[in-house]
Amino acid sequence: MPFSEIIAQDRALAPLRSALRRGTLHHAYLFGGPAGTGKARVARLVAQAANCEGGEAGPGGLPDDACGRCGPCRKIERGLHPDVLVLQEERVMAKAGRWEPRGGRAPSKDIVVDQVRDLVDHRLALKRFEGRRRFVIVDPADAMNPQAQNALLKTLEEPPEDTTLVLVASSPDRLLPTIRSRCLRVPFAPVPAELVEERLRAEGRGAEEARLAAALAGGSLGRALALDPEALAALRDSVLAAVALDPGDAGAWLAFAKAHGEDRAQATELCELLALWLRDVLAARAGGARLALAELAPATRRAAAAPAPAEVVRRRREVQRTAAALRQNGSPVLALERLLIGWFHGRA
Repeated sequence: MPFSEIIAQDRALAPLRSALRRGTLHHAYLFGGPAGTGKARVARLVAQAANCEGGEAGPGGLPDDACGRCGPCRKIERGLHPDVLVLQEERVMAKAGRWEPRGGRAPSKDIVVDQVRDLVDHRLALKRFEGRRRFVIVDPADAMNPQAQNALLKTLEEPPEDTTLVLVASSPDRLLPTIRSRCLRVPFAPVPAELVEERLRAEGRGAEEARLAAALAGGSLGRALALDPEALAALRDSVLAAVALDPGDAGAWLAFAKAHGEDRAQATELCELLALWLRDVLAARAGGARLALAELAPATRRAAAAPAPAEVVRRRREVQRTAAALRQNGSPVLALERLLIGWFHGRA
């Protein structure tokens, strides 16, 4: 059944399935947790189960899972069900042809107040077309600007009959307290690396590639599945290049920073992989046999034999600072330059 697709989220699924069985779904949920842990998928599966015509009925006369085969299930899966409304960033909706910004302006990366007003004043004012229960999925809800959030407040307090709103957020604390207080919170946890690795291997990934992707994904199955094998190989080569830099050759540092700082996302992934490699160095020094970056084992064991653990920890802290700066829109080239200066000149 469809809920079996979701791994390592029993804590989130149990109360939802119980509410489905009893026919007591809450009017507003906030699905919060790291990206790539199944939040948006579960929102759609709940909508399927609540409208399913082929699932096994529970005590409340309703199924607690979707069959995935009946008409409503198929329509929701394909995004065609008239009673399952999805609100996304303005630019995404404009690209899909479902929303055009007013006044001819360019669509923004936010969910804006006009979108919420259109939802509340027009789409939710209509009666349900064919489903037992209507769903509004706001994904990502933390893309709503403050004006849009305030426009949704009354609907969260008093939604139309037989309607459930699901707010999907990777950073739920970015939502206004008044929004959070009106929703039933459903926490999603990072997926354990072992389960991510197992899923990747089931998808046909090689053992080493699956282990690396799982370790780099940080508990996000979605991110692990999206990681490109060729990009992972290039990142491994970049780590080896960083490790091999001559501490006395500042020109080589600058060239490395320029070459690897052209793309923010790649620079961030490089830092994440460097942090992972330095963790391997500490594990190897402590006698650990299992390394996340098994293909870099020779370089890892050489590094473990040289610097003191405190120096490895300091360098890893530098890498983590750099990754944080990159996430806050710092210059990738300058961030990598500062990282290497910190590495080789012992900045605390």
